[in-house]
Amino acid sequence: MKLLLDTNVLTWIHQNSIRLGKRTRQRIQDAHSVYFSPLSFFEWLQKDKVGGVKAAAFIAATRELGFIELPLSAGAVQEATRFGTLRNRDPFDALILAQASYSEIDFYTSDQRILDLGLAFVRDSSL
Repeated sequence: MKLLLDTNVLTWIHQNSIRLGKRTRQRIQDAHSVYFSPLSFFEWLQKDKVGGVKAAAFIAATRELGFIELPLSAGAVQEATRFGTLRNRDPFDALILAQASYSEIDFYTSDQRILDLGLAFVRDSSL
C-alpha cells in the first residue's frame, strides 16, 4: 500500500496529535511507501513556524521518518485541472491532490473541502 500525506497530516504526526485517527496511524505503519509532497514543505516555510516548531525542523523530521518525496511532475500539474474549484481557491491543495491522483496513491487528509469531492482515492485522516 502506498499513501501520500497532506500537510495537515504531516503536521499532526510531528505534533503527535490525537486528531490523527487510529486507523490512519495503522495504515501509515503498515504502508509499503509513505510519501510527502515538497509543496507541504513550501507551506510550512510560508508560515515559518508551525505549532511552535520551525519549518526546517519539521522538514528534517519528515525525512528522518523515512517518508519519500513525491516529485511534482508535469503530468500531475496537468491532472490538477480536474480539481477546478480547489485550483481557484487553494492551488496547493489542488496540486497535492493531483500528485496523488496522477501517481495512483491514496491521499490522506482532514481537509473537508477535499473530502467532500467524493474521490475514491481520498481518505479521511481523522479516522
